[in-house]
Amino acid sequence: MSEETYTLFKEDVALTTVREESDEAEPNDVDTVPIPPSVDPYDLQLDSGRAAKARVADYESLDYDTCYNVPYKQELKKRTKFTYWQLNVMRWVTVGIIGAVTGLVAFTISITMRSLSKLKYTQFKYVVSETVPMGLPVLSLFVLIGFNALYGLISAILTALEPVASGSGVPEIKCYLNGVKVPGVTKLTAFFVKSVGLVFSTAAGFLVGQEGPLVYIGAVIGSGISQFQVWLPIPKRLKRTLKLSIPYDYFRSDREKRDFISSGAAAGVAAAFGAPIGGTLFSLEEGSSFWNQSLTWRTLFCSFCATFVYNFFKSVRDDDVGFIGKPGVVNFGVYDSNQQLWKAYHLIIFIIMGAIGGLIGALFNSLNTRIAIYRSRFLLKRPQKQWWRAFEAFVIVMATTLLAFFCCMFLSTCVPDQPVSGGVTGEFTDVEYLQDSTIQKYFCPPSANNGSQKYHNDIATIIYNPSEISIAQLYHLEKEYTLTSLGITFLLYYLLVCWTLGVAVPSGLFVPGIFVGALYGRFFVAIFQQNNIPFLSKIVTEIYPGTYALIGSAAFLGGVMRMTISLTVILIETTQQISYGLPIMITLVVAKWVGDLFNDGIYHIGIHLKKIPFLDEKPPEELDGVLAEDVMSEHISFLYPITRVGSVYQLLKSTHHSAYPVVTPLDDFVHPTSNVSDKHTPALYGKSKPAPEELSLDNPHLPKRYQRRTVRGAAAQAQPLYRRTTFKPRNAKGGENQPMSAELNDESGLNFAYPIPSSGKELQTNKVKEEKPLILHGFILRSQLLTLLKYRVFFSDEDQPEGQLELTHKQMRGDYPRYAKVSDLTDDMMNEEKNMLMDITLYMNPCPYTISNQAPLPQVFTLFRTMGLRHLPVVKASGVLIGLITRHDLAHHKLHHLVEEKKLKKEK
Repeated sequence: MSEETYTLFKEDVALTTVREESDEAEPNDVDTVPIPPSVDPYDLQLDSGRAAKARVADYESLDYDTCYNVPYKQELKKRTKFTYWQLNVMRWVTVGIIGAVTGLVAFTISITMRSLSKLKYTQFKYVVSETVPMGLPVLSLFVLIGFNALYGLISAILTALEPVASGSGVPEIKCYLNGVKVPGVTKLTAFFVKSVGLVFSTAAGFLVGQEGPLVYIGAVIGSGISQFQVWLPIPKRLKRTLKLSIPYDYFRSDREKRDFISSGAAAGVAAAFGAPIGGTLFSLEEGSSFWNQSLTWRTLFCSFCATFVYNFFKSVRDDDVGFIGKPGVVNFGVYDSNQQLWKAYHLIIFIIMGAIGGLIGALFNSLNTRIAIYRSRFLLKRPQKQWWRAFEAFVIVMATTLLAFFCCMFLSTCVPDQPVSGGVTGEFTDVEYLQDSTIQKYFCPPSANNGSQKYHNDIATIIYNPSEISIAQLYHLEKEYTLTSLGITFLLYYLLVCWTLGVAVPSGLFVPGIFVGALYGRFFVAIFQQNNIPFLSKIVTEIYPGTYALIGSAAFLGGVMRMTISLTVILIETTQQISYGLPIMITLVVAKWVGDLFNDGIYHIGIHLKKIPFLDEKPPEELDGVLAEDVMSEHISFLYPITRVGSVYQLLKSTHHSAYPVVTPLDDFVHPTSNVSDKHTPALYGKSKPAPEELSLDNPHLPKRYQRRTVRGAAAQAQPLYRRTTFKPRNAKGGENQPMSAELNDESGLNFAYPIPSSGKELQTNKVKEEKPLILHGFILRSQLLTLLKYRVFFSDEDQPEGQLELTHKQMRGDYPRYAKVSDLTDDMMNEEKNMLMDITLYMNPCPYTISNQAPLPQVFTLFRTMGLRHLPVVKASGVLIGLITRHDLAHHKLHHLVEEKKLKKEK
């Protein structure tokens, strides 16, 4: 995170997403007291003095790590070589279906949007032709206001009903692929709202693009199809859901779903630009945090399927069935190779353009950041804020309509038509299309069109065409735009795009960014075309002017988004001109370098402002001397291998953590006569104490209940596990065995309970002492505990642990991703069985990744991010658990606080 962004982040309101009441996510991984329901995450306010006390946004991590518990190992034993072959084939078939559906949806959105836009502009053109001779051209403005207001309100109202569908959706998908579950991001209703809202927001005249939402749409399609199940949207008042499912559950895990979402996101880019290779590289560079070679091939195949299906249906619509050489949703035309496109020494000019693009891109990001903070501070704190956001969208579309109209009417210039170079395929049938069908003559005096010379309105030609046609004009028309018109249009679009980005309608940034960049490029070359600057004018103007429009697009997008290789390939594929590869790449890299001096890319800034715990590729370099014990949380909620059902229930109600370490205490060995602390805390966090280094789980001097033994029954052949012998009478001081007794206090919010021996002093509670050392045996997820309670997997004091019900791996994941919630378990139900015992050793992950407390932070960060972890226990060399690292401990805001603290220590 840049210094500027971080300063704004500390001093102003942190922009967070509103957590929707979704069945997909309930807990979080934050080791703090959970946010009360009455607190709005938008009201979170951070500053340097209260950062440590700030509430943390409620985001849950995804389970990318495999849980090697007994049911899973039993499932693996059942699989044969044919099973793995079948899974591999099904992965390819599934990504093919994802690509095909994405292409079909993109085609539907494209033709619907074009139809609505055509209706609007046809009526507008007719009214202009009727009112201009009457001297009342202003009357035509009401046509635009009517259509844009109607389309804009439909899009804004739909988005208000499903707020997660606003924006491009790329940051949310980026976070999901990084391991963060953004609530509601893959819901079916969000998919429909994003698709329909995109059609109307684009047709309404918002300065938005389709490609960002198509990335989101493709990702949601990948998420839904790969699961072979869907929950139909049912009103919440009915308190039920309708689930349609196909009995094929091999891909129902966060790890498998992640790869399909990556492929779907790539298919969205491929359908938008007709760029399957660029889509694959986009998913690799900008989207996914986890990648492998097999995923590369499947993603590329998915992208080709999306492009093929889109082109096939487009050929059917154009009565040219089977011709699939057409571009995607966005068509910028093809450059004429016979033109003098560029020379080697023009690379110096392109580098200068890239540097300027980096500067204006960084300024764009800074302005948009301040606008987002303003929205959070003054707009999103109001009651019914979703409707205030809809009103803001209405204001923006009206402002865009009025400003564009008055610029065309009062600030434009009527200029003579000039020839077009190159061609545009697909929508455009010949090289004359741009000149004859898209040149707008609005508000030009009738006398200007007398004779053989034709004139047109240069600003209206840019504004009153679909964005991709206007971009194609800037790329391919050889005519000289006036400096005044280019400057006015560039400034207007620059500010309006900056204001529109973040509004509550489905919107993308690619096409508006390309548009603004093309205006910048043509303005750059127009300076030398219309001013005789010695030496420079000749060098600059000796090549095709459309080259500068393309380089300007690359420079601006590089300065705003900080993408390199994927954007290079996308621009090459859309223009079908490979010779531009080197200039585009150099321009993008220079723009990125210059922009990085001031702030981050626009997607990363949005993620940081929303305070999503996104993990970058590496931690700040200033923290190389920080150790794992410096960032870990010492307050841990934990469970014993065998625990009272009532205590499990109280733990789930009092905390919102997504997983709990399974431990056994060493108090009998270290402090056999120690008293039990009587201090009570709401969540009962225990701070563990280092144990002697000679302690280990294989030490024969450990109490017998902590030693290794083999599980009997069906799981006996799966794996030896650690299980305490809790039912054998034992005296803690080594005297005669005495009956063991356990007193369960359900009112104290305990986080564990197990039978405790009576000794000299009567034990009133089974709360662990804060200094008690703990040996880690595994981790169990919250969803697993809820599943065990749902299936009543527990036993009574009279029975042995082997007598409790054993669940299969299929049963454990049967409710994925909408597991039971603790609110589904009533107090009456739990009170009847609170004294029952639950053996969780079969279902915990007995081999979680751990790290030494002396490990340096870069090593901690690399392990956590590379392996896709949810929790990372910090242990001493003896195996004693002393802390826990979660995603929130490694998030950008937390690490930058450490950077500041380290700087302050150096200054002192």
